Amino acid sequence: MKRGFPQFALSAKLGDLGVNIVSRIVGEDFGWLFKRNHEEHDFGIDAQIEVVTDEGTVTGQMLACQIKCGKSFLRESNRWGYVYRGETKHFNYLANYPLPVIIIICDPESREAYWIRFRAIDAQVSETGWKLTVPFGNRLSLAKAELRAFLPGLNDHLSEMKEYWRLNNMLFRFEVIIFMIDVQEVKDMDVSRAKDFRRRLCSTKELAYHCQGKIEVGFYGYDDDPRELFEIDEVKRYVAVLDQALPELFFFARSEEPAITLMLFVFCLAGVGWEGERSTPGNPHKVVVDHGTLGPFLERHFTYLNYISEWVGLSEGEIERISKSAAQTMGMPTSEPERM
Repeated sequence: MKRGFPQFALSAKLGDLGVNIVSRIVGEDFGWLFKRNHEEHDFGIDAQIEVVTDEGTVTGQMLACQIKCGKSFLRESNRWGYVYRGETKHFNYLANYPLPVIIIICDPESREAYWIRFRAIDAQVSETGWKLTVPFGNRLSLAKAELRAFLPGLNDHLSEMKEYWRLNNMLFRFEVIIFMIDVQEVKDMDVSRAKDFRRRLCSTKELAYHCQGKIEVGFYGYDDDPRELFEIDEVKRYVAVLDQALPELFFFARSEEPAITLMLFVFCLAGVGWEGERSTPGNPHKVVVDHGTLGPFLERHFTYLNYISEWVGLSEGEIERISKSAAQTMGMPTSEPERM
């Protein structure tokens, strides 16, 4: 008696059977979690599989799967395995999926499932679709270790972040923060630590705001050199590279006395000379700076000062104050702020 009743189609029965076969293997044989997609949200991915360790820890690592069930999917084969034919409409979707995707075909009689990882480069594409070979020996029930190998290793991000947060919290406690650069870093032209430090300062708006105007950059390893840092060629070359790594320099550099960072950058990057004789211990002389050579330096850093200030949410008055302080620290006139 069929008339007047909805029908449970064979294709739907096989679809549910395939899902049940895979769900049983994943849950019972692997001890992992199987999460079926709602049919209205199935665009080629039928389920996600979430990895659980032997100790019961849910890792957050996941695989995606497309499941097909029926003798028709086992009918075509070659010398290596079953030939799976996919629809063109699913190819780009699967190729762009952010999780590793496995194609699974199930035998409704033996309840065995066979799998292959979907990779665009492994597929043979035609005008009517695409195909992959699912090896005869790829039994899903035996694939736990191999599937696990598709996923990246587990990291203890919490422990790593605790150390990161600890250092950030230290930065919040200080009113002056000195970033020291070793002589070997200068010789190697290595600004990687400086870049990491800059990324840390800009990691949150709160930390960036707290560190505004509090950073001093220092060099160690030159105590026995009688020259000033800006007279040492390797330091001058290094500062030119460092300058590119610290685009928010005007925002973070200390402007309260004694402020040395901005002046060091200016001395290293601009045309400078001594007023009269060179300074010696007990006989100081003024350094004369040709600010006319600093056009690109000023334009770049005032531009980035505006960018980060707007990101943090500073007012026009606050931005003007920082601009004036930076200009004054560098020995420039401040009647008209040097904002670009």
